[in-house]
Amino acid sequence: MNAMPLFRSAMTLLMIGAMTGCQQLPMVQSPSGNFNARVNHLIIHFTSENFGESLRILTGSVDRPVSAHYLLPEPGDPTYDQSSLVIYELVPTELRAWHAGVSYWAGKTGLNDQSIGIEIVNESRCLESIKALANSPAFEDRCVFKPFSDEQIELLIRLLQSILEKYPDIQPHAIVGHSDIAPDRKIDPGPLFPWRQLYKAGIGAWYDDQRVETITKALGTLEPSIDLQQRLLGAYGYKIEATGIEDTQSQLAVRAFQMHFRPSDYSGFFDTGTLARLISLLERYRPAALAEIEDFPTL
Repeated sequence: MNAMPLFRSAMTLLMIGAMTGCQQLPMVQSPSGNFNARVNHLIIHFTSENFGESLRILTGSVDRPVSAHYLLPEPGDPTYDQSSLVIYELVPTELRAWHAGVSYWAGKTGLNDQSIGIEIVNESRCLESIKALANSPAFEDRCVFKPFSDEQIELLIRLLQSILEKYPDIQPHAIVGHSDIAPDRKIDPGPLFPWRQLYKAGIGAWYDDQRVETITKALGTLEPSIDLQQRLLGAYGYKIEATGIEDTQSQLAVRAFQMHFRPSDYSGFFDTGTLARLISLLERYRPAALAEIEDFPTL
Protein backbone atom coordinates (compact mmCIF):
# COMPACT_ATOMS: atom_id res chain seq x y z
CA MET A 1 0.00 0.00 0.00
CA ASN A 2 1.34 3.47 -0.97
CA ALA A 3 1.66 5.62 2.19
CA MET A 4 2.08 8.93 0.37
CA PRO A 5 -1.64 9.52 -0.43
CA LEU A 6 -2.53 8.80 3.20
CA PHE A 7 0.19 11.21 4.41
CA ARG A 8 -1.02 13.93 2.06
CA SER A 9 -4.64 13.43 3.19
CA ALA A 10 -3.62 13.75 6.84
CA MET A 11 -1.63 16.90 6.14
CA THR A 12 -4.59 18.39 4.28
CA LEU A 13 -6.91 17.71 7.23
CA LEU A 14 -4.40 19.29 9.63
CA MET A 15 -4.12 22.39 7.46
CA ILE A 16 -7.90 22.73 7.21
CA GLY A 17 -8.21 22.33 10.98
CA ALA A 18 -5.53 24.94 11.58
CA MET A 19 -7.16 27.39 9.19
CA THR A 20 -10.53 26.86 10.86
CA GLY A 21 -9.03 27.40 14.31
CA CYS A 22 -7.37 30.65 13.23
CA GLN A 23 -10.60 32.18 11.95
CA GLN A 24 -11.94 35.03 14.09
CA LEU A 25 -14.93 34.40 16.29
CA PRO A 26 -18.21 35.86 15.01
CA MET A 27 -18.42 38.89 17.25
CA VAL A 28 -20.05 42.33 17.22
CA GLN A 29 -18.54 45.20 19.22
CA SER A 30 -21.32 46.92 21.19
CA PRO A 31 -19.57 48.97 23.90
CA SER A 32 -21.30 49.54 27.23
CA GLY A 33 -20.79 52.55 29.43
CA ASN A 34 -21.56 50.52 32.56
CA PHE A 35 -18.09 49.79 33.88
CA ASN A 36 -15.18 51.27 35.78
CA ALA A 37 -11.54 50.47 36.31
CA ARG A 38 -10.45 47.66 38.60
CA VAL A 39 -8.09 50.09 40.29
CA ASN A 40 -9.68 52.45 42.83
CA HIS A 41 -7.09 52.62 45.63
CA LEU A 42 -3.48 53.73 45.78
CA ILE A 43 -1.29 52.50 48.63
CA ILE A 44 2.08 53.97 49.69
CA HIS A 45 4.75 51.86 51.42
CA PHE A 46 8.33 52.17 52.56
CA THR A 47 10.65 49.21 52.08
CA SER A 48 12.67 49.23 55.34
CA GLU A 49 15.57 47.95 53.18
CA ASN A 50 18.14 49.43 50.82
CA PHE A 51 17.49 49.43 47.09
CA GLY A 52 19.32 46.21 46.26
CA GLU A 53 17.58 44.21 48.96
CA SER A 54 14.21 45.80 48.18
CA LEU A 55 14.48 44.86 44.51
CA ARG A 56 15.50 41.32 45.41
CA ILE A 57 12.57 40.85 47.78
CA LEU A 58 10.02 42.39 45.44
CA THR A 59 11.10 40.51 42.31
CA GLY A 60 12.88 37.36 43.45
CA SER A 61 11.99 34.01 44.91
CA VAL A 62 11.50 34.38 48.66
CA ASP A 63 9.67 32.39 51.33
CA ARG A 64 6.76 34.81 51.37
CA PRO A 65 6.48 36.30 47.87
CA VAL A 66 5.64 40.00 47.78
CA SER A 67 5.62 42.59 45.04
CA ALA A 68 4.50 46.08 44.16
CA HIS A 69 3.70 47.89 40.98
CA TYR A 70 6.47 50.46 41.37
CA LEU A 71 9.70 50.87 43.32
CA LEU A 72 11.35 54.27 43.87
CA PRO A 73 15.07 54.25 44.80
CA GLU A 74 16.71 56.56 47.31
CA PRO A 75 19.55 58.92 46.36
CA GLY A 76 22.88 58.09 47.93
CA ASP A 77 22.04 54.39 48.34
CA PRO A 78 25.31 52.48 47.69
CA THR A 79 23.34 49.55 46.23
CA TYR A 80 21.79 51.80 43.56
CA ASP A 81 24.12 52.38 40.62
CA GLN A 82 22.13 54.75 38.39
CA SER A 83 23.32 58.36 38.08
CA SER A 84 19.82 59.70 38.71
CA LEU A 85 16.60 58.37 40.20
CA VAL A 86 14.41 56.31 37.90
CA ILE A 87 11.13 54.55 38.60
CA TYR A 88 11.22 50.75 38.51
CA GLU A 89 8.00 49.22 37.18
CA LEU A 90 7.75 45.74 38.67
CA VAL A 91 4.17 44.71 37.86
CA PRO A 92 1.87 46.23 35.19
CA THR A 93 -0.94 48.15 36.85
CA GLU A 94 -3.48 45.99 35.00
CA LEU A 95 -2.29 43.03 37.07
CA ARG A 96 -2.51 42.39 40.80
CA ALA A 97 0.65 42.91 42.84
CA TRP A 98 1.04 41.35 46.27
CA HIS A 99 1.64 44.37 48.47
CA ALA A 100 -1.37 45.02 50.72
CA GLY A 101 -1.80 41.68 52.48
CA VAL A 102 -4.61 41.40 54.99
CA SER A 103 -6.17 44.82 54.62
CA TYR A 104 -9.32 46.91 55.05
CA TRP A 105 -10.49 50.32 53.94
CA ALA A 106 -14.01 51.75 54.03
CA GLY A 107 -15.75 48.39 54.00
CA LYS A 108 -13.46 46.78 51.43
CA THR A 109 -11.05 43.96 52.18
CA GLY A 110 -8.30 42.24 50.23
CA LEU A 111 -7.11 45.48 48.67
CA ASN A 112 -4.54 43.79 46.43
CA ASP A 113 -7.41 43.19 44.01
CA GLN A 114 -8.23 46.87 43.56
CA SER A 115 -5.12 48.89 44.27
CA ILE A 116 -1.78 50.08 42.95
CA GLY A 117 1.11 49.66 45.36
CA ILE A 118 4.15 51.93 45.42
CA GLU A 119 7.23 51.01 47.44
CA ILE A 120 9.66 53.81 48.35
CA VAL A 121 13.17 52.86 49.40
CA ASN A 122 13.49 54.13 52.96
CA GLU A 123 15.11 52.24 55.83
CA SER A 124 12.66 53.23 58.53
CA ARG A 125 11.73 50.21 60.59
CA CYS A 126 10.60 48.76 63.90
CA LEU A 127 12.92 46.37 65.67
CA GLU A 128 9.97 44.32 66.92
CA SER A 129 6.65 43.41 65.37
CA ILE A 130 3.72 45.80 65.67
CA LYS A 131 1.77 42.99 67.31
CA ALA A 132 4.37 42.84 70.08
CA LEU A 133 4.85 46.61 70.42
CA ALA A 134 1.18 47.59 70.00
CA ASN A 135 0.90 51.16 71.32
CA SER A 136 3.21 50.71 74.28
CA PRO A 137 5.85 53.29 75.30
CA ALA A 138 8.39 50.93 73.74
CA PHE A 139 7.05 51.87 70.29
CA GLU A 140 8.99 55.15 70.26
CA ASP A 141 12.20 53.43 71.36
CA ARG A 142 11.96 50.44 69.03
CA CYS A 143 10.76 52.22 65.88
CA VAL A 144 13.04 54.54 63.90
CA PHE A 145 11.71 56.80 61.15
CA LYS A 146 13.96 58.35 58.50
CA PRO A 147 13.05 61.29 56.26
CA PHE A 148 12.33 60.95 52.56
CA SER A 149 14.51 62.89 50.15
CA ASP A 150 13.12 65.82 48.17
CA GLU A 151 14.20 64.10 44.96
CA GLN A 152 12.23 60.98 45.87
CA ILE A 153 9.07 62.91 46.67
CA GLU A 154 9.29 64.99 43.49
CA LEU A 155 9.57 61.81 41.43
CA LEU A 156 6.75 60.20 43.42
CA ILE A 157 4.46 63.16 42.74
CA ARG A 158 5.11 62.87 39.01
CA LEU A 159 4.35 59.15 39.15
CA LEU A 160 1.15 59.65 41.13
CA GLN A 161 -0.06 62.36 38.78
CA SER A 162 0.50 60.00 35.86
CA ILE A 163 -1.41 57.20 37.62
CA LEU A 164 -4.34 59.48 38.43
CA GLU A 165 -4.57 60.55 34.79
CA LYS A 166 -4.89 56.89 33.82
CA TYR A 167 -7.19 55.95 36.74
CA PRO A 168 -9.42 58.96 37.46
CA ASP A 169 -11.73 56.81 39.62
CA ILE A 170 -9.17 56.87 42.46
CA GLN A 171 -10.65 59.30 44.97
CA PRO A 172 -8.46 61.46 47.25
CA HIS A 173 -9.50 59.56 50.38
CA ALA A 174 -8.54 56.26 48.71
CA ILE A 175 -4.88 57.31 48.48
CA VAL A 176 -3.60 55.87 51.74
CA GLY A 177 -0.62 54.37 53.51
CA HIS A 178 -0.07 50.74 54.39
CA SER A 179 -0.61 51.62 58.04
CA ASP A 180 -4.05 53.06 57.21
CA ILE A 181 -5.28 49.78 55.77
CA ALA A 182 -3.47 47.49 58.24
CA PRO A 183 -2.85 49.45 61.47
CA ASP A 184 -2.39 46.29 63.52
CA ARG A 185 0.54 45.17 61.32
CA LYS A 186 2.14 48.09 59.54
CA ILE A 187 3.54 51.59 60.18
CA ASP A 188 4.59 52.65 56.68
CA PRO A 189 5.02 55.16 55.21
CA GLY A 190 5.32 56.62 58.73
CA PRO A 191 4.95 60.07 60.29
CA LEU A 192 7.72 61.66 58.17
CA PHE A 193 5.97 60.99 54.89
CA PRO A 194 4.81 64.38 53.46
CA TRP A 195 1.09 63.78 52.89
CA ARG A 196 0.37 67.50 53.01
CA GLN A 197 2.92 68.17 50.26
CA LEU A 198 1.19 65.59 48.09
CA TYR A 199 -2.17 67.24 48.74
CA LYS A 200 -0.80 70.61 47.64
CA ALA A 201 0.23 68.90 44.40
CA GLY A 202 -3.36 67.73 43.91
CA ILE A 203 -2.88 64.23 45.30
CA GLY A 204 -4.76 62.68 48.21
CA ALA A 205 -6.88 64.02 51.05
CA TRP A 206 -6.26 66.73 53.61
CA TYR A 207 -8.39 68.67 56.06
CA ASP A 208 -9.44 72.32 55.89
CA ASP A 209 -7.32 74.33 58.35
CA GLN A 210 -9.91 77.03 59.01
CA ARG A 211 -12.65 74.48 59.50
CA VAL A 212 -10.46 72.59 61.98
CA GLU A 213 -10.09 75.80 64.02
CA THR A 214 -13.85 76.30 64.04
CA ILE A 215 -14.52 72.69 65.01
CA THR A 216 -11.89 72.81 67.75
CA LYS A 217 -13.59 75.81 69.35
CA ALA A 218 -17.00 74.14 69.13
CA LEU A 219 -15.69 70.94 70.69
CA GLY A 220 -14.54 72.94 73.69
CA THR A 221 -18.08 72.84 75.08
CA LEU A 222 -18.70 69.19 74.22
CA GLU A 223 -17.38 65.86 75.43
CA PRO A 224 -17.91 63.38 72.59
CA SER A 225 -17.89 59.80 73.79
CA ILE A 226 -15.13 57.40 72.79
CA ASP A 227 -17.82 55.29 71.13
CA LEU A 228 -18.83 58.24 68.89
CA GLN A 229 -15.23 59.06 68.01
CA GLN A 230 -14.58 55.44 67.09
CA ARG A 231 -17.62 55.39 64.83
CA LEU A 232 -16.45 58.58 63.14
CA LEU A 233 -13.03 57.08 62.49
CA GLY A 234 -14.70 53.98 61.06
CA ALA A 235 -16.88 56.18 58.85
CA TYR A 236 -13.75 57.68 57.30
CA GLY A 237 -12.43 54.23 56.40
CA TYR A 238 -10.38 52.74 59.23
CA LYS A 239 -11.02 49.29 60.62
CA ILE A 240 -12.09 50.00 64.18
CA GLU A 241 -14.74 48.49 66.42
CA ALA A 242 -16.81 50.94 68.48
CA THR A 243 -16.18 49.51 71.94
CA GLY A 244 -16.42 52.74 73.93
CA ILE A 245 -12.96 52.18 75.41
CA GLU A 246 -9.55 53.07 74.01
CA ASP A 247 -8.43 49.48 73.68
CA THR A 248 -5.47 48.29 71.60
CA GLN A 249 -7.33 48.03 68.30
CA SER A 250 -8.65 51.55 68.81
CA GLN A 251 -5.23 52.97 69.69
CA LEU A 252 -3.60 51.41 66.61
CA ALA A 253 -6.25 52.83 64.27
CA VAL A 254 -6.03 56.26 65.91
CA ARG A 255 -2.23 56.19 65.72
CA ALA A 256 -2.40 55.38 61.99
CA PHE A 257 -4.75 58.33 61.45
CA GLN A 258 -2.50 60.63 63.44
CA MET A 259 0.67 59.56 61.58
CA HIS A 260 -1.17 60.46 58.36
CA PHE A 261 -2.95 63.67 59.37
CA ARG A 262 -1.34 64.89 62.61
CA PRO A 263 2.23 63.49 62.53
CA SER A 264 3.53 65.83 65.22
CA ASP A 265 1.70 63.76 67.85
CA TYR A 266 0.75 60.15 67.18
CA SER A 267 -0.05 59.02 70.72
CA GLY A 268 -2.82 56.69 69.59
CA PHE A 269 -5.39 58.36 71.85
CA PHE A 270 -8.29 60.53 70.78
CA ASP A 271 -8.02 64.24 71.55
CA THR A 272 -9.63 67.44 70.29
CA GLY A 273 -7.03 68.04 67.58
CA THR A 274 -7.47 64.53 66.20
CA LEU A 275 -11.26 64.71 66.30
CA ALA A 276 -11.39 68.15 64.63
CA ARG A 277 -9.24 66.92 61.74
CA LEU A 278 -11.32 63.77 61.42
CA ILE A 279 -14.59 65.71 61.24
CA SER A 280 -13.19 68.12 58.67
CA LEU A 281 -12.08 65.19 56.50
CA LEU A 282 -15.48 63.53 56.79
CA GLU A 283 -17.23 66.75 55.82
CA ARG A 284 -14.99 67.17 52.79
CA TYR A 285 -14.66 63.61 51.50
CA ARG A 286 -17.32 61.39 53.11
CA PRO A 287 -20.35 63.58 53.89
CA ALA A 288 -22.79 60.72 53.28
CA ALA A 289 -21.03 58.53 55.86
CA LEU A 290 -21.01 61.42 58.33
CA ALA A 291 -24.75 61.96 57.80
CA GLU A 292 -25.39 58.37 58.90
CA ILE A 293 -23.96 59.08 62.38
CA GLU A 294 -27.29 59.83 64.08
CA ASP A 295 -25.96 61.30 67.34
CA PHE A 296 -23.32 63.49 65.70
CA PRO A 297 -23.65 66.99 67.19
CA THR A 298 -24.12 70.14 65.11
CA LEU A 299 -20.84 72.05 65.01
